[in-house]
Amino acid sequence: MKEAHLRAVFLMLSGKSVAEVSAEFKICRTSLYNLRRQARDAVRREIENPVKNKKPARNRTPQEKEDKVVRLCQRHTALSSYGISRKFQQLENETINPRTVQRIRKRYSLPRLPKRPTPTFKAHRFTDGEKLIIRQTIKDKMFLGGERLAWDICNRYGIIVSPSTTKRIKQSILREINPPPPKPNWQFYQRNHPHRLWHGDLMEKVTLTDEDRTAFQLTLLDDYSRAYVFCDLFREVTVNTTIKAMIDAMRKYKTIPQAMVFDNGSYFKGKLLKEFCRRLNIRLIHSAVNHPQTNGKLERAFRDDMNEFYKRFDFWKYQPLKQKLPDYVDYRNEIRGHYALKGKASASRLKEQDFFALPHILNKMEGFAHCERAAKRVGVDGLMYFNQRKVYISPELAGQKIKIFETLDGLEAKDENGKLYFLPDYKTKICRPLWHYSDGAWQEDVSIYYFKPIRVSKRLETENQMLRVEETDGDSSICGSSDEIRSHLAVAYRL
Repeated sequence: MKEAHLRAVFLMLSGKSVAEVSAEFKICRTSLYNLRRQARDAVRREIENPVKNKKPARNRTPQEKEDKVVRLCQRHTALSSYGISRKFQQLENETINPRTVQRIRKRYSLPRLPKRPTPTFKAHRFTDGEKLIIRQTIKDKMFLGGERLAWDICNRYGIIVSPSTTKRIKQSILREINPPPPKPNWQFYQRNHPHRLWHGDLMEKVTLTDEDRTAFQLTLLDDYSRAYVFCDLFREVTVNTTIKAMIDAMRKYKTIPQAMVFDNGSYFKGKLLKEFCRRLNIRLIHSAVNHPQTNGKLERAFRDDMNEFYKRFDFWKYQPLKQKLPDYVDYRNEIRGHYALKGKASASRLKEQDFFALPHILNKMEGFAHCERAAKRVGVDGLMYFNQRKVYISPELAGQKIKIFETLDGLEAKDENGKLYFLPDYKTKICRPLWHYSDGAWQEDVSIYYFKPIRVSKRLETENQMLRVEETDGDSSICGSSDEIRSHLAVAYRL
């Protein structure tokens, strides 16, 4: 209502006649009656429900708390409102909003001073001649430190310069002499289908609490889906461990990757791994030395593993970590979203797999991991030496030259008549890692190892399969050159 309307209604309610009010305010009687009815309705609503339209009380800071904030602001005039809020929480163990601190400062006219006073004089600037003298002096005595250079310039030329300035000029001269290399232009790469490329690497930052030694997390990651196709914890890792991990991953996903990317560690190199990948038509790629960016997807994943899995344990013990790791891998593949996948889980891309390996190839994967290691002549009584270890074979082979083949399970020996012998656990007992050569217990080991005769060899089964591959119907067979047969063995069927 307007002010004139309110005055008219007030006069009518106080007892003045409608005709007099209408003549005084020049308002028709109908409008006056409507205004009076609206006023009575408003008064009635307020009486019936007085709290409905009432404004809530202000949430004012208690006076005692406000006084503490004022004293804190007077003591620390250079702190911001956020600094006052943190300081108040530390001292009083109570929280206060920085915006409330700003209102209190404004209400009590408390100043906010800068941390350092405003300079009262203009900063000194060196002239062009002084700059030239300083620069030339520093350039002639690059072997001196900042303070010695500042003293020499002051004592010889009377130019006062700070040590920090001489250091800054010296750094600029060094950058001119040895310009920094240009920033690398990183090339992002990604396969377009699952299981086209796998990354393999070790995380060596897991120091076991109770054993005072390092455990190794061996991981194989699919490039397209970012899924862990294999992940497990080991106390020691050799090239045989890497091959077995690849076999487990291939059997789990029923596929053979087109390429593998490893770094240059000894557990990712060797003739055995090279021959295994060659027979399965897998391209073996090693990253450049001191260039972890090639395997950057897996290096970034290791950082997440440390934060999301290992740091959740108070103590790093081998068995609990090994037992809990599969659950974390399932979470990472099935639930966890990835920025590269726009928040989707890795399993969403693994379902796009349409490339499956032949079952009879997956069942005989171990047979593809073998290579010719050496040719040795058997000594008297069948004695031979491997890595300073005595190894015996049949005495009947004394003087003969035998071929030695390395497999996943051990060493195979083949004599001139084609008879086979087997030595198990070659990697763990005879071919110890380099860091065990200085171990006194290993050096003092005088154990004697023996080749035992065998009849069946996985290596020979695979070689026979490489020479002749029979089809499942049994009516026809595929024969050809070794390259053609190898490509047939590595072929896969599509859905």
